[in-house]
Amino acid sequence: MSRTFVVALTALTLVACKPADQPPPAEPAAPAPVAPASAPQPLAPMSWKAMQDRYQQVDVEPADPLEALEYRAVTCAYFSSEIGGDNPEREQFLNAQIDKHRCEDALTAEVRAMRAARSDESDVVARLDTILAANE
Repeated sequence: MSRTFVVALTALTLVACKPADQPPPAEPAAPAPVAPASAPQPLAPMSWKAMQDRYQQVDVEPADPLEALEYRAVTCAYFSSEIGGDNPEREQFLNAQIDKHRCEDALTAEVRAMRAARSDESDVVARLDTILAANE
């Protein structure tokens, strides 16, 4: 009995409610002016702490190669810091993640290779040096 009453009351409420009348717009709004595209800004050097803050909330590896290395460095540091517990299943998971993200020597080698390839870009070199300093 009470279920029927609730359904009827809900139906009555929905029928009685109607959207509020909205006055028609006086004039269509003009589109906002489009600012001209500016030249790409140089990448700012980033501290290790700022890099960690930026990438610890990211679940997917970025498409940009530099950002992907930064993401992997932060992810690898996190997983490496978790090793050493007394849970063998957790240790197995951590080791699998370290292998998946190509941490340790593979990451350092890739950072050094990118640093050599982009040595003429001081902003990129500074960010790669941050990764190297944190991993050594």
